[in-house]
Parts: sequence; C-alpha cells; structure tokens
Amino acid sequence: MGYVDLGRVQLALAQHNLDGLLVLSPENFEYFSGVSGFPVTMWRRAGPASALFAATGEVAFVVPETIEESVRNANPGAPVFSHPLWIETIDIRQTGAGAIEERVAQATTGRTHERPETYDPTLVGRALQAAVGALVLAGKRIGLDLEFAPAADVEQLRALLPGAEFVNSSPLIRELRLIKTPVEIDLLRRGVRLTEHGITAAVAGIDERTLAHELRSRFSEACFAQARKEREPGLRQARTGIHLGPALWAATDPARPAQQGDLVQFDSFVEINGYKTDMGRTFTFGPATDAQRRIQDALLAGFRAGLATLQPGRRFCDVFFAVHEAVRAAGFPSYARGHVGHSIGSDVDGEEWPWISATETRVLEPGMVLAFEAPYYINGIGGFQNEDDILITESGHESFNTLPLELVEVGG
Repeated sequence: MGYVDLGRVQLALAQHNLDGLLVLSPENFEYFSGVSGFPVTMWRRAGPASALFAATGEVAFVVPETIEESVRNANPGAPVFSHPLWIETIDIRQTGAGAIEERVAQATTGRTHERPETYDPTLVGRALQAAVGALVLAGKRIGLDLEFAPAADVEQLRALLPGAEFVNSSPLIRELRLIKTPVEIDLLRRGVRLTEHGITAAVAGIDERTLAHELRSRFSEACFAQARKEREPGLRQARTGIHLGPALWAATDPARPAQQGDLVQFDSFVEINGYKTDMGRTFTFGPATDAQRRIQDALLAGFRAGLATLQPGRRFCDVFFAVHEAVRAAGFPSYARGHVGHSIGSDVDGEEWPWISATETRVLEPGMVLAFEAPYYINGIGGFQNEDDILITESGHESFNTLPLELVEVGG
C-alpha cells in the first residue's frame, strides 16, 4: 500500500488519539496510495484525490476515474470511490467483437454526454462522504494535513462532514515520512545514480563557448537518456541549479560563457515516482586558484566532521555544530549557515523537515535519508556546493554518492 508502513500509521493515530486520517495534499496522496493523483492534483485543491485511514487499519480512497484502476491495483481490497473529470475516457476491453463504433456504443451505454469543466465538487463531496461512511468515521476525530489544505476547502469539508472533529495532522505525517521504507530508499538510491550521471555528462566537453543554460540542458538530457537506457520508467524530471563563474544568482550574466578559472557549481535533483534527490558538486574550468582550493579545503573539513557525526543516537544539532566548528577552525571564522541539510523525499521541491540546524535536537534514527551539505557562496569567486544524500543505518550511515567531493578540473 503506497510507500507508507500501515502499522506505523495505526500507531501514530493511537498516539494522537485520532479515529482516522484524511490525506489531502498531492504529495501525501501519492505517499499513502502509491499512485500519482495527476491530473486533478495540478490545481492543489483538497478533496479530488484523497486517502482516508481508520485507526482500525482500514483504508479508502477518493480519486478521479482516470486513476481508479491504478489505485485499486496498488491497494487491493480497499474501497475506491471515483468521480468523473473533463477527460473522455472509454474502456472497450470487455466489449465484444465488431466495428469500433459499436464497441464504443456498448461501453458507454447509459452514460451522460455531459462532463464537468474540470471536476465536479459536488460529486467529490459525495465520494468523500461515502468513504467516511465506509470506514465508520462519521462524527469522529479525524486528522487533516492542514498545512496544505486551502481554508475554503476546509470549510467545505466541515459542511460535508458535520460533527467531525478535525485536527491538524501535518506534524504526524511529517514524522511518518521521516523514516523511509525500503521501497523509498531504493527510489532515492536510483535517483542519486541518475543525478550523478547527469552532472558528469553535463560538465564533459565544457569549453569557452559554454553557457550556464547549456549545462542545465545537458544535465536534463543526460538524465533522461540514461533513464531510457536503464529502462527507468519513473523519471519525471531532472533539474539543476548552476553557478558558472564568480558572480552569484541575479548578478550572473546569462550570456557570459565559461572562462578559465571559473567555478562550475551544480545543485541538482531528479524525481523518480515523486521522490527527489538533492546533491551538489563543484568543479573548476581549468586549474583551480589558490583561493578556491583553500575555501574548498575548509568546507571539506567541515563536511568530514559532520559526516563523522551522522550516526544513530546523535542529535541533528550535533552535526550542525561539527560542520561549523571545523570550517571556522580551517580559516573562515565567519562561516554561518542556517542549516547544513535536511530530510528528503516526495515534498514539492524535495526539501523536507527536519533541518540539520542549531535548534533541531531530535535524534538521528535508522531509516532517515538526509541531504547533507557544506556549501559557501562568495560573490567575486563563485558558489561551492558539497552535498551527499545519506542513509542513516543501524551502525552508522551510507552515502548514496560516488562522485569525488574534491575540486575536479574540467575543460582546459
């Protein structure tokens, strides 16, 4: 069932004294169902793609008809309540032989010729009521991911389900998503492999005509080409941020080609079945300068210190302070970041709570997958990014990455 551990869901509901959980956001719907709610999720409204869980362990889904079969296949035995979209969809698999017109007519017997402009909120509401009734949750205490749900949609839910007590379940869902299942870990590991391939391919052949946008395009093209080669069907997007040269962000001239001595910094991700990597590397076009090497050496001292602290039982803030103390001791006492990493998964842009920060005192646990980083951005020299995706294990940690962290010279 989806990417979630149902036993952990039941335990969380019991701990929070909840009778049920109504999952509404597109990211959480896919996490709990194992199926993307697209296309209805593109409007990011609460209701048309929903998952409902009872403390008893029963589950139900409200979905557009276009994904009904996929949701049923991914969640055998769970009741699925569907509603029509604007898309004309016909299933002729169970019709007999004959002309296509006859088979279509047979498949659509009794069907109205009218469809909603997008989806029908009234029909979605009826489906939600049916799902709540099927799990006997009417008038009960139900968790909602209120950090997502639009206020107007919440008011509609209150009208649809009178007597229900709604409780913000966003923190509960974040806790569930923090510990990854083996399926999630595999998706992220595969994603890192593709991300590294894209970075390596993008930087190959860089010369004094290369523009930053060309590096971004090469990255994306290489990731999709490799996915085709590996028959990786889940790749949805591949994107990278690029700093090319000494200027940062808005100060960067997009028409300026690479020049000898430039830093080439990647901050990259791919998305496979909703799961997004987050990793970065830094190269130099031609030989590195002394200043670039001294900065990178200090950052890698911080990275190694933090990496040694990424152990089960240590606190997130322990990792943060280890990085800062090492970078400062290596010659940059003003180094200060708000965080040096975060959890990753299926959130909108991949960055998920909690952050590896000075104030995060929670303890590292096996099954967490974190993007751990030691970056630096210096206008006049350029951007440095050192970032790995790290799995916390029973005995320590495992990096999914293989590319070297040291400055690598490219071009020439």
